[in-house]
Amino acid sequence: MEDIYEFSADVYKKLGDAILWTTILASVHKDGVIEEEERAEAIKQTHIRSFSTEAYIKPIYEHLDVHFEKDFDSYIKDLPEGYKAKEAFIQAKLADCLGILKDMGPVFTAEFSRDLESLFDRVFNANASLFQSFLFPFMTGHLEDKNKRK
Repeated sequence: MEDIYEFSADVYKKLGDAILWTTILASVHKDGVIEEEERAEAIKQTHIRSFSTEAYIKPIYEHLDVHFEKDFDSYIKDLPEGYKAKEAFIQAKLADCLGILKDMGPVFTAEFSRDLESLFDRVFNANASLFQSFLFPFMTGHLEDKNKRK
């Protein structure tokens, strides 16, 4: 039997917004531009996590999945111009949302933080080509081995 976790409306809102702002930060992080691939990966990852993540985090993703795409598009409309201004704005929003973690306990906080980190990486690397994600690390490892033999 699976445990059922329920949260207050405020917790759903704050942690859902933390997920949203994490995906937006990952999207703008390298170049200040949200590419369609990054947006699509954010939507996909949020949906997948609504049924495949830890039981105590799953309700947050389930709650967010219903309106993630609409909120993502709405939130990015409020972003300021300029790369540094965007990052500072997003980080402030994220810090505000994550303030709720102090009331959630250390285990939940650690697991939720790990989940956000994984989500960030997935969205950030959405534009990675086959070469970048598969062949480049293989070739780099091969070159490092060759350099060690000299």
